Amino acid sequence: MYRTDEKQTDKPWQKSESEQRRGRLYGGVFVVIVGALYLLRELGYWLPNWLFTWQMLLIAIGVFIGLKHSFRNFGWLIMILIGTTFLLKDYAPWLHINNFLWPIAIIILGLFMIFKPRRESCSGKMKWHKYRSHPDAPGKVGFDDDEIDFNAVFGGIRKNIITKNFRGGEINAVFGGAEVNFMQADFTGAVELEVNSVFGGTRLIIPSNWTIKSEVAAVMGSVEDKRPITKEITVDPNKTLILRGNAVFGGIEIQSYS
Repeated sequence: MYRTDEKQTDKPWQKSESEQRRGRLYGGVFVVIVGALYLLRELGYWLPNWLFTWQMLLIAIGVFIGLKHSFRNFGWLIMILIGTTFLLKDYAPWLHINNFLWPIAIIILGLFMIFKPRRESCSGKMKWHKYRSHPDAPGKVGFDDDEIDFNAVFGGIRKNIITKNFRGGEINAVFGGAEVNFMQADFTGAVELEVNSVFGGTRLIIPSNWTIKSEVAAVMGSVEDKRPITKEITVDPNKTLILRGNAVFGGIEIQSYS
């Protein structure tokens, strides 16, 4: 079942250029503000100590990432929630809410996941999820949907993508793990995949001939492409997977099976 939207979304490379310009602007403003705060402190002006803590840095990075991506994913929210929770625990013990901070943060995250706007596919169409047996593993279920939206929160998920018209989507691993296998998937052109790993890990199993363009922000985390490189493998420039998102105290690992 399809729903057609008259307004067509921008192509991935058009959005990439727009976000790069916005990222440079916000990045420059962010650096200027940080420098100004340090200058004021060196000049003898009083500034609260919590402004120069790692918690505040995490909050500031969350705000920066949210502005850069128009707050369309919740990676920025996770960073702000984590920074705010630790900041209140360390610098506002007089509030007597330490035992409630993490439950409240988790509830806010859950509400955002429930009510966040649904992503639109690049073609302006939306589909119901469809499942069928994995072609190379009878009885193993795979996703035949063009666009994906997976969340692993305090748990783990393993998914197989078998669509031949993949259009991207979103994967979130928060205090959990996600493994998504794209070995049977295919597409032509450029597609975007939002990946957020916060205190968790995400493993993407991707064909060796796909071109990977990573724009993931890593804060005390890592993004590693561990696909083997051999002379027999030819990278296809017409299959570009643009990775966006955040790796915060977590990791994103890219692998490939022969």
